[in-house]
Amino acid sequence: MRDLYKKIEEDFSRLDRRAVFALVYAAFGLTCIYYFGGAQKFVEFLNYFGLSEYAETLFPNDAENNLPALGYWAAVVTLFYFALPALIVKYVFKRDLKDFGLNLKLEDGFGKLYLQCAAAMLPLVYLVSLTDGFANKYPFLKVFNDEPYFGSALLIWELLYFLQFFGLEFFFRGFLVHSLKPSLGFYSIFVMTVPYCMIHFGKPLAESFAAIFAGIFLGWLSYRNGSIWLGLLLHCTVALAMDVLALHQKGLLF
Repeated sequence: MRDLYKKIEEDFSRLDRRAVFALVYAAFGLTCIYYFGGAQKFVEFLNYFGLSEYAETLFPNDAENNLPALGYWAAVVTLFYFALPALIVKYVFKRDLKDFGLNLKLEDGFGKLYLQCAAAMLPLVYLVSLTDGFANKYPFLKVFNDEPYFGSALLIWELLYFLQFFGLEFFFRGFLVHSLKPSLGFYSIFVMTVPYCMIHFGKPLAESFAAIFAGIFLGWLSYRNGSIWLGLLLHCTVALAMDVLALHQKGLLF
C-alpha cells in the first residue's frame, strides 16, 4: 500500500494542478446541472422535507407558463457555469477574471466579424427551423393559456436565456479553455469541445453536430483574443432567432 501511495503521489506531482482542478470541477459542475437543473427535482426535494407549501408557491400548478421552472434552471446553470468557476479563478487560481475570457477590450474588427458570422449562420437556422424536431424543441418557454407568446413572458425568458448563455460561454470558452491553455496549448480548444457537444445530447441531431464546429470556432476565438464576448453575442443572436422562428413556424408568435 505504501508503494502504491508513492507511485500515485509521484504521478500526480507532475500534473498541472490548475488544469486538473478545472477538469475535475467540470465533471462535478456538469453532473450537478444534469441532476439538479430540473425544477421537478427541486420540488421533490422540498416535498421530501415537508416543504410542499413552498414548492407550490414557487411552482404553482395553475401557472400561466413554465417561466418559474425555467428561472430555476437558469439560476442553477448560472451558479455552476459562472459563479463557482469565477470564485475558483479568484480564490483558488488567484488570477484575474479578465485572463479567463472576461477581457473588456474588444478585438479589432469585432463588429465586422460578428456580422459575417451572423450572415452565415442565420440562413442555416432558418432552414433547420422548418423541421419538426426543431419546432418541437423550441422555445423552452411554454404558455398554457393559449395566449400569444409575444409579450412580457417571452421577454423575461429571453433575458434568462441570455444570462445562462453568459455562464455557458464563460465556463466553456473562458474557464476551461484558459485553465487548460498553459499545459495543453491549442489542444485546450478540442478538450473543451467534447463536453460542450455532449450537453447538446437530447436536442435535434443537427444541433448536436453543429455544436462540435461551433465549440471549436468559438473556442478558437477565445483562445486567440482572450475574450468570450463575440461568442456570447453570436450565441444569443442564434438562440433568439431559433425561438422566434420556431414560434413563427407554429403560428404562436402573435
